[in-house]
Amino acid sequence: MNKKKGQAKKRNIGLKRRMLYGILQVLIPVMVIITTLFWHTRKVMKQEYMRTTQSRITDIANKIDAKLQDIYSVSDNFAANDQLKKYIEKEYSPQEQLYKKLDIVKIYSNIFGAYDILNQRERISAIYTYKGELFNFLDPNNDTEEVIRRLRAMNIEDPDLLMKFRWFSLQDNFLLSDRPAKVRERKAVMGIRRIYSWEKARYEYVQLFALKEQDIYEQYRELAESIPGDIYVISENGSLISSSNEKAVESGELSEKLKAVILEQTGDLNEGWEALGNQMIQVKSSDVNDWKIVMVVPVKSVTKEVDVLYYRIFLVMVACVGLCTLMIFYLYKSFMDPIGKLNASMKEVYGGNLNAYVEVKQKNEVGDMIRYYNSMLERINTHIIEGLQSDRKKKELELEVLMSQINPHFLYNTLENIVWMSNEAGRPDIGRTAASLGRMYRLSISGGQVIVPMEHEIEHLMAYVKIQKNRYKEDFEFDLMTDMRQIHELYSLKIILQPAVENSFLYGMTGLKHPMMIRLTVKEKGGWVMIKIMDNGRGMDREKLKEVRDQIRFGKTSKDEEEQNRRSTGIGLHSIEARIKLYFGVDRAVSIFSKKDTGTLTVIRIPRITREDMDEHGNMSESSKSTALNGKKRK
Repeated sequence: MNKKKGQAKKRNIGLKRRMLYGILQVLIPVMVIITTLFWHTRKVMKQEYMRTTQSRITDIANKIDAKLQDIYSVSDNFAANDQLKKYIEKEYSPQEQLYKKLDIVKIYSNIFGAYDILNQRERISAIYTYKGELFNFLDPNNDTEEVIRRLRAMNIEDPDLLMKFRWFSLQDNFLLSDRPAKVRERKAVMGIRRIYSWEKARYEYVQLFALKEQDIYEQYRELAESIPGDIYVISENGSLISSSNEKAVESGELSEKLKAVILEQTGDLNEGWEALGNQMIQVKSSDVNDWKIVMVVPVKSVTKEVDVLYYRIFLVMVACVGLCTLMIFYLYKSFMDPIGKLNASMKEVYGGNLNAYVEVKQKNEVGDMIRYYNSMLERINTHIIEGLQSDRKKKELELEVLMSQINPHFLYNTLENIVWMSNEAGRPDIGRTAASLGRMYRLSISGGQVIVPMEHEIEHLMAYVKIQKNRYKEDFEFDLMTDMRQIHELYSLKIILQPAVENSFLYGMTGLKHPMMIRLTVKEKGGWVMIKIMDNGRGMDREKLKEVRDQIRFGKTSKDEEEQNRRSTGIGLHSIEARIKLYFGVDRAVSIFSKKDTGTLTVIRIPRITREDMDEHGNMSESSKSTALNGKKRK
């Protein structure tokens, strides 16, 4: 006993080791692959993104530089312009301010306009002379003291500036009295340059360029709309010049964190670097002045595709975990499989399947337990089958007693006398009717057999049809739609067609104003034989249809016993239902559908029976009977 326990314990330890080894063998490589693929792909994606945008941001820097070079060129061209100097030297009294406005217009149109015929170059926005006169070319009427004060606040007269060009950070364009509604039109970058006169040895005036933020933004708008981040143009000290972020343009400032990060770096950063933990930044310096073009893109937006890939890889990992689980189940199943099969078999027996035997392969206690179970199940089956066979024989004897109540010899002799007398009387139709009736009874006996060829059953029905045809003449037609070659292979329970057709006469013929058409079809369908009888008779209303259906299931249900006895001739649909259930174990084998003044459809369903299911004496074999009784006819 102790030896067996030791062996079992040893097997359990070995099983646990195999399970652990299987898990480690799958999970460790998967985790390594996932980590490597994720970080490598993420790095490659970021590098590729920055590489593709590097040339584009250089393009932007070149465009902005070209814009600035154009401004510097304009400034140089007008620095020594004699016509412009003539207007600067004029003295304007307070009464001559109107002439000053006219001179401003002349300068802007005649001097500047002649230089820029196509109106494509940036023009000087204003001139502030050494005499304190302001020539505002953007808004001639806006030369107030407030505007001059704003100019002086920019320290435009600083002697250290010499003739250098100086740019100021983004601000409202104070040269305009009417501020535009759009922020990019309203904001401007102010650039100034002092102009020195060598003749007079003094600084004559200051050129003022108000470069609209919108004009700068147009240089990189296309790229800004195609990337998931922002583009900034800043000065050397971090002051904002322009931005694709309209909120930043509105505030006129760069965020302090981003400003500090950018100013910490020196030179251009063409490869980009991660800042603030979640942003990628790329910087390109201007070749003309101290401006820098900065592209800021969230890492999350750049690595979106690789993150999706990561989630997919994560799903792969989950699948691997599932695979490990399946491996564990497989290893566990190798020990518990016999018990599982026995458990499943017991559930099937509980559900009514008494043939749920378990295959035995083990030669141990579990195998012995299964063998005892199979033996017990076989004994139960034997007792049940013997009981069913006993009940079956009782029912067959009852049916034989019922059938023996008709004396065929007496009927034959009587019908032959009727045929002879009808011929003597010149009424052969009566003779044909009697002959058909005799044929019906002869087929109904069938040598005492209960299961007969389907051909005999159809022949029995046709004899009945001839009788009705003799009675109703042109008021009745019958259509047999079936493949007799297929019928030749089939067998059927005796006397199930005639009562069904008779039902059409009982409920459809009375009061019918057009010829009755009855159509019979017999077809195989999935291991079953489907018999359909359709007529175009009077049909039934819902109440009557319910009564007939109850009659099929439970027998006589009519409250009027006299009417029930008068109209229910033959064995009836209830008899068909009861006998199919008795012989084949099929519930609800007979279904009926009807509509008032339209017709009736009767459907009979029986298992498919062929010659292979019959023994040498023309009866169903015991195996076929058992199959039919359990309702397990093969499909």
